[in-house]
Amino acid sequence: MKKENSNNIILAGLFFLYLLFNGILLILHEPWRDEANVWLMARELSPFGLLREIKYQGHPCLWYFVVMPFAKIGLPFRTIGVISYLIMALTAGIFLWKTPLHVATKGFCLFSPVFTYFYPVIARNYCLIALLLVLLAWQYRERNTHTIRYGLLLGLLVQADTIAIPIAGLISAMWLTENLWQWFRAKEFRTVKKVLAGIWIPAVSLLFWFLQFYQVSDSPQFQMRELGGREALKETRNFAFGILIRLTGAEQDPIRIFFVCCLILFLFLSLKLKTGWAFGVLLGTFLFYAAFSAMVYQLHIWHYISLGFVFIWSVWVLWKQAEEKKISDKVSRWALRCIEGLLVLLAAFMMVHWDSQEEPSNLGNALHGTYSDGGNTAAFIRENISPDELIISDNIPMASTVLAYLKDYEFYYAGNGRMESYADWSEEQSKKISYAELLGWIKEAFPGKEEFFLIQTKESCMEGGGTLEGSEELYQSGNETVRDEEYRIFKVRL
Repeated sequence: MKKENSNNIILAGLFFLYLLFNGILLILHEPWRDEANVWLMARELSPFGLLREIKYQGHPCLWYFVVMPFAKIGLPFRTIGVISYLIMALTAGIFLWKTPLHVATKGFCLFSPVFTYFYPVIARNYCLIALLLVLLAWQYRERNTHTIRYGLLLGLLVQADTIAIPIAGLISAMWLTENLWQWFRAKEFRTVKKVLAGIWIPAVSLLFWFLQFYQVSDSPQFQMRELGGREALKETRNFAFGILIRLTGAEQDPIRIFFVCCLILFLFLSLKLKTGWAFGVLLGTFLFYAAFSAMVYQLHIWHYISLGFVFIWSVWVLWKQAEEKKISDKVSRWALRCIEGLLVLLAAFMMVHWDSQEEPSNLGNALHGTYSDGGNTAAFIRENISPDELIISDNIPMASTVLAYLKDYEFYYAGNGRMESYADWSEEQSKKISYAELLGWIKEAFPGKEEFFLIQTKESCMEGGGTLEGSEELYQSGNETVRDEEYRIFKVRL
């Protein structure tokens, strides 16, 4: 009992420090355009309108629907960070108190980029992958007794992100084949029947995903690369190394050693447990990420970090499978602890690399840098420019960060002359215009206006040179930002 109480005190201390550290990072963090785009869509669109627009965003609907109630009732934009922070707080709590992993493993994972900053502070949908994978690992033992609950978690995982589909698919395949094999051996259909009561949920969720992304091939942002078989394999291999190098900052030789050690230990335990599904889910997901990056869209750090949660899920499930099959020999337990050690090693490398100058979202920038100047720019507009004035932006994604703070304001996009808020990544929102054309359009569309305000960014739709006659610069961002979200505001007299 004393050991258990002492362990709970340590876990409570780790949890408090986790909440405190990430709470400080959340206060210091300035939301940027990817966070703003979700908030604006959730605030402005109906649920059905959202489903019509979502195919160009690359992410299915779950995160938008989580955010929508908070955006609809008029809460401030920074609420989106609180949502992700609370989701990851729940994830961390379950991980700390429910996983069979050693307390040292928990500590390393908790304060590495696996759990810290990227998911609880930078509000993206990937925090949902983390939560759902931890819940699926925790509920693994109850998968055949609470099948609807387990199926619902898998269905939600499909809607968390497109890259979570192979994870959900592989776990579903594991769940079904385990029971089909049991039926084949024992001639007992009852367990398979129970599984079918839950496994239809991720299948229907996948169909719903297809409906959301029907005809997404006409998006200018997501186009399949045409590669031959050998070239595709080569590119996939390169990205496989690239993923681990990006996460850890290590060279290729240490990466190879790490990969071989994982392969040997997972294969040994798979043979011992007579099931390779835990390793299959991890390896299949990893290879999918590499192939997707090679042939469709190069994934980034937030996607790669989700592999840490797949790793945690795999190790957690291996422990549960060993308990189920009553495998407790020293060699097997040693192998399980060695795999934990590899997880600790991965977390430690990620922790060290997080403070590298090569990482844009590094610890130094998190504590002292400026992620975006959207908040300061919005504050200036609120204090100095009336909502009734004509405000023109030259880049919709960049301007969305500013607009997310300003509920009563409307921005026109210079490129197409339309009132725009969130980015839909269409050709229409990528149009270019010259200064002369812009002035001509404003004089024609707003004949009574004597002046307008232009929000200018680094990636401007303005082309062809020229200057805005009679312009007065009112605001300029003081510092460079992590996401290149610096702004200038001009007052232009017509």
